[in-house]
Amino acid sequence: MSEAFVLQPFSGQRWIVHLPQDPYGDGYVYTIATELHDDGLTASTVAKIDGQFFDLDTTLSGFVQGLAADWQGWNGVRTWTSWERELAIDARHDGRGYVLLGVTLRAPGLDLDDTAWSARAVFVLEAGEAMTRCAADLSHFLRS
Repeated sequence: MSEAFVLQPFSGQRWIVHLPQDPYGDGYVYTIATELHDDGLTASTVAKIDGQFFDLDTTLSGFVQGLAADWQGWNGVRTWTSWERELAIDARHDGRGYVLLGVTLRAPGLDLDDTAWSARAVFVLEAGEAMTRCAADLSHFLRS
């Protein structure tokens, strides 16, 4: 099994998600270390995400699978956010066959006054095969 999920549609631009950890040993909360690399930018954080007992619709896996299922497009922006906003994903369909997948990392821990650092990269994926492969790979990785 792979030690990390890597989304790298273009050279130099990468989103890396490391193996989920179960810090409390109960399956309800997982943490994932995640990194962004883009044109001289390097950022990393640890995000709290839903564990194995949550409805698929609320999970990161469910979010990306929904994007892949709607490959023909949608209006507006779809978003998913980790428990304490350390990882946020937004997706737009351009209506011409591509998904713009924005990945934002923030400093770990609760940021009630919205003053923590953040870093963002936008990945362009073909809405059909590339998005489907990304969703399948990420979902399989997070279940491992």
